Amino acid sequence: MKEFYTVGEVSKLFNVSTETLRYYDRIQLIKPWKKGGNGYRYYSKAQFEMISTIIFLRTAGTSIEKLQSILNQDSPHMIQMELEHHRIEIRQKIEHLKSLETRVDSLFENIRDVSTDGLMEIKKMPTFWIISKEFEKDRDELEINEIVRINKATSDEWISFANIFSTIEMNDLLTRNYHRYKSYGFISEYPCETKSADLSIVESRLYACANARILRIDLEDIDRVYDNLIKFIDQEGFTIDGEAIERNVLDLFHGNNREFIHYFKIYIPVKRV
Repeated sequence: MKEFYTVGEVSKLFNVSTETLRYYDRIQLIKPWKKGGNGYRYYSKAQFEMISTIIFLRTAGTSIEKLQSILNQDSPHMIQMELEHHRIEIRQKIEHLKSLETRVDSLFENIRDVSTDGLMEIKKMPTFWIISKEFEKDRDELEINEIVRINKATSDEWISFANIFSTIEMNDLLTRNYHRYKSYGFISEYPCETKSADLSIVESRLYACANARILRIDLEDIDRVYDNLIKFIDQEGFTIDGEAIERNVLDLFHGNNREFIHYFKIYIPVKRV
């Protein structure tokens, strides 16, 4: 094995650009071992482990300034501390990615389910984590200031995966007042980190579930979904046992006029007659 290697050769050996090696030379992080009579700069094979360490630590996220400090020590203690720091960060990233994967899977399942328009079933749903506010009397407008307050008090990650929902009281369901909403907010199957006092946890239970695909906010279309679901509940030998949850899972543009297609999941709590 030869002793000295050009910048270009070292670049190929370590899969690092010549520009990066020349930059490390300029800032005196690691300089070539010697300069030949032809003007070329040469690294010694004795420097290879140092080059490898620098490249690895840079890939792990160590700053140039810190590298210049920890590589000029008589003891490996500073490098050990830096590696421990990276190990902790990597574990945190892994946990975050696992959490992200779980939430992506959940969103995928919800979208897949709601894409089956008209599907109705009696199903035990998981625990729901809900942050909600009641509508003001005789109004169903969202209070922007309240939503902003909730967002500030709640984990951004949770908000980004939660769905917007509204509720309808049982008496309104029984009298076909499907557009008299009681409350609105955010809903998810995943634990919520929040300082908001508006958090509630709805334990796992049986629901009559329906999927709805609405091309626009058409009152007759939504009424038809609720009518069919309530009829289905009766046919299956159940009775309504609480307020309905209307969950907006997905909105898509429809056609050139930019109208929306709204995909909903409707949950009505039930019990055996």
